[in-house]
Amino acid sequence: MTHYRYDQAEIPKLYQAKLMDADQAIRSLAQDVNFVTFGCYAATPVALAKAYAQAAREGYFKQVIDTYLFRCSSQVTEFFNDPEVLESIHLMLPFIGGEIGSLLKTARNHLDKVQYPEYISGHFSHMESGFLTQYGDPDLHMFQVSPMDENGYFSFGLDGSFSIPAARRAKRIVVEVNENMPRTFGDGIIHLSEIDAIVEHNSELLRLPTKAMTDNDHRIADFIIDSIPDGACIQLGIGGVPDAVGKYLLDKNDLGIHTELMCASLIDLVKNGNVTNKYKNIHRHHTVFNVAMLPDSSYYKVMDNNPSMLCYPASYVNDASVIEKIDKMISINSFVEIDLLGQVASESVAWKQITGTGGQVDFVRGASASKGGKSFLAAASTAKNGTISKIVPRLNNIVTTARTDVQHVVTEYGCVNLAGMSNVKRAKALINLAHPDFRPSLTEQAKAMGLIR
Repeated sequence: MTHYRYDQAEIPKLYQAKLMDADQAIRSLAQDVNFVTFGCYAATPVALAKAYAQAAREGYFKQVIDTYLFRCSSQVTEFFNDPEVLESIHLMLPFIGGEIGSLLKTARNHLDKVQYPEYISGHFSHMESGFLTQYGDPDLHMFQVSPMDENGYFSFGLDGSFSIPAARRAKRIVVEVNENMPRTFGDGIIHLSEIDAIVEHNSELLRLPTKAMTDNDHRIADFIIDSIPDGACIQLGIGGVPDAVGKYLLDKNDLGIHTELMCASLIDLVKNGNVTNKYKNIHRHHTVFNVAMLPDSSYYKVMDNNPSMLCYPASYVNDASVIEKIDKMISINSFVEIDLLGQVASESVAWKQITGTGGQVDFVRGASASKGGKSFLAAASTAKNGTISKIVPRLNNIVTTARTDVQHVVTEYGCVNLAGMSNVKRAKALINLAHPDFRPSLTEQAKAMGLIR
């Protein structure tokens, strides 16, 4: 049983007793492990990741280690981007794309030598109940935290998504204390007594640059914004459309936030005074998130030591039964492709995984079931400079969101609520959301499929 020590005179001594450098931590705690997990996004520990990769390169581990690695900085992925490292560890990846893609390329070029990384699909809300059920409790979990307070508590800061459940279940825990990590609240705290080793290392937090918004992003946002009332609770995904909606929300009042990703648009709303959270049914007066990725340190400072910022695991934040309890819950996410039946692909292109399953379905289901809530899936109608339609007859892709879950679909040509529509009506409605150049061929193919006459 863990005993928390609250004697403030003893806390610094215990801290110093557990303090070591990253190489010491890895070589004292990781040699005989089978399953290692890392914190996600800005919580991936830079010094520990480097030491772990170096130990793998030197053949230090007794066996090949299953290693969970989520999206992280290019600096971290570079440590692993070596066939000698990938020979000693077996990467388990719930996210493909971005910096992670370089690891797959290296693995493909050395198939005779490496442990090829495996992709793990699953809703973000199921990472604990799915992934950890399959692989069991981690032998070692490593993640970044904010500096300890006078009572011996560290904050998980910017990632509770997987770090919280992994830390609660791990047999050993190593934290990397980063002075740049904001201190947030909620479920994302851990006491010194629960930790096996402490490493101190200051590094720049993972940043998510903002992209310039297109004219289509603004047109799509125009179709959405009037459906968002004052007092609504907001979830925004990644992309130009959510960013554009965020800008339009600067005219709204008393908004709430319950979101998977804490992004720049949401912080702008907090800074501008649009967010009060006063009408939320649960966690009133608090912003709830499980991951934060922001463009620069000024955004992270808004979150630091801010008692309104609550960090919880994805198993809670993304739980549709939790989301639906919040009145006027508005969810806005993007898609890659949608077919005339309403099936949505949001994580792949031509069957190739380009990102992760994420929490789209979690929020689609939760917001759609919320009293006064709405779910929007939005994207420009075409790709590749207008040469490819994102609205297709049949989905030739991995399904992310089932047709039975989809509610509002939006392109620059309008917004339609597919919920409750017959196949005939939804096919016609989706054809009208397509670019005019593709509507004749979509109509002919819909006829050939027997969807319309």
